[in-house]
Parts: sequence; structure tokens; C-alpha cells
Amino acid sequence: MKIIDSHVHIYEKIAGITQGQPIASKTLGQVMIGNKEVQFLPPSFERTCSTAEVLIAYMNWCGIDKGILMPNPLYGYQNYYFMESIKKYPDRLKGVALVDVMKGKKAAEELADIYDKGILFGLKIEVDSTFQCAPDTRLIDKKLDSVWDCCNQYHQPVFVHMFRTEDIDDLEKLSEFYPNITYVICHMGADACFKAEMPDTNYERVLNLLKKKNIYADTSTVPVYFEEEYPWLSSVKIIEKAYQTVGAEKLMWASDYPGMLNHGTMKELINLVLNGCKKIPGSQKEKIMYENARRLFFAD
Repeated sequence: MKIIDSHVHIYEKIAGITQGQPIASKTLGQVMIGNKEVQFLPPSFERTCSTAEVLIAYMNWCGIDKGILMPNPLYGYQNYYFMESIKKYPDRLKGVALVDVMKGKKAAEELADIYDKGILFGLKIEVDSTFQCAPDTRLIDKKLDSVWDCCNQYHQPVFVHMFRTEDIDDLEKLSEFYPNITYVICHMGADACFKAEMPDTNYERVLNLLKKKNIYADTSTVPVYFEEEYPWLSSVKIIEKAYQTVGAEKLMWASDYPGMLNHGTMKELINLVLNGCKKIPGSQKEKIMYENARRLFFAD
């Protein structure tokens, strides 16, 4: 079965910001967050970096045809490295753009320039990292209108990692205001659904969002929220419930490489869907593992 990984991360070094503090690569998978040393990746990542070459080696080893490079302010701005990596592996990789959306109109102009170059596509919003210096910012705040206008004008997708209940409300409104944007909910709803302090009904609300024509979800990282070991039975139930509610057409497999290697092997991440989700027929798994992402992002 062909596979597209719709959510992977590469970076020559970590030089970003998280929870209002700088985060920087050390060695052996460790980073410094402010003054605190943290084990961020497995120690086999000797320089605490995630290069395109190592990603491609994992893809070759595990039978993954293509990957979508996903940015995050936590790692730092990697647009240039993404572009260089895509030029090196044009048949294997596509890269999502990252700009500081808090700049409003200037961010929109930067995005338009990126889209005109034709190498990167889309936009990633991880709410916690994007708004960490202005935590009361909403996705529907007027200051972001020019950014959404740009994505809508260029028919570019937006990948959203939600953290708050209001992010669910806002995404529903955005999907109606900007119908030319395809939205991908990262991690099946992520912190807005699976954190202990969140209402149990939030995942139901995310499933309702997936019924909208222009909203999809990726399957990555759910095991982290339940702190369980492979075969990650809670995650299996969540993915199967999504399939039963909205069908395979709205789901895309993703690994969240390399961070998820702290919790399982790449082959286990693949088998979460292929072997674990027994309520999903094989023909429908082909859509989740490959066809949906190919149709949305690789069908030029």
C-alpha cells in the first residue's frame, strides 16, 4: 500500500520559542528551554536536529512515498531549509509555509510572495506557539483577516493545531467565511479535545466540523495525550470513531516525525491505522494512508 505522511518536521537545528521561552538544540536529543535541559528527541538524534536526509532514509526504510514538511515556531522559521530540501527531493517532499501572522497585512504580503515563488504552499497555525506572546488572540481576530484573505485568494490550505475550545468555534466560522481554504485539523483535534481539562464534548464537535466540505484531519500524535503504550488502543478508538462518523475521505495518516519516535517506531505509527484500526476496511485505509493526501496536495 502506498503511503503519504501528511505531517513531518525537519530542521537543521532548533532555534525557536515555546511557552514564551527560547528553545535551542543541544546534543543527543536534548534541548534547552530557557535554563532547563529537556530530552526532546531520542538520543540517536545526536545533534538534536532532524535533517531531510534522515527523514528520507526513514521514508525509504518504512515504505513512505511522500511527506509534507510541517513548520512550527517552536523549531524556528524553516522556510529556507524546506525550500532547499524540496529542491533536493522534489518527488518526495512538499513544504508548508510559516509566517508570523501577528504581523497582519505584512504577513499576508510575505505569504503572497512565497506562493508566487511556487515552492512552499499552505500555512501552519499552532495556536499555542503562534499566539504565545499574545495568548488572548483568536483565530477570527480582525488583525488576521488579511492572512486569511491571502490564503483564500490563492486557494491555499491551512493546517491548524488547536489548543482551546474557542479554536473549534473559530475554525467553524473561518471555514464558512473562507470557502476556498482547505483546513486540516492536526492531531485529530489535539489539545482542544484530549487534554483532561477540556469538555468531553469537544471531540464530538470536531467530528461535526469534519462534516464540512473543506475540513479534514490528520491522525498523528493522539497516543501522547493518553500516555499509553503501543498498540495505543485509545487512539484506535478515536480514529475508528472518526471513520464511522465522517468516513475515510476526511482522514489522512500522519506520523508527526521525529517527535513521535519518543513513543513508538515509525512502523508502529503506520500500523496504528493499518493493523490497529480493524473496523476500517482495507480499501478505506488506502484513502487514509495515501489517496486523500495525494488528491488534496500532490495532484498537480
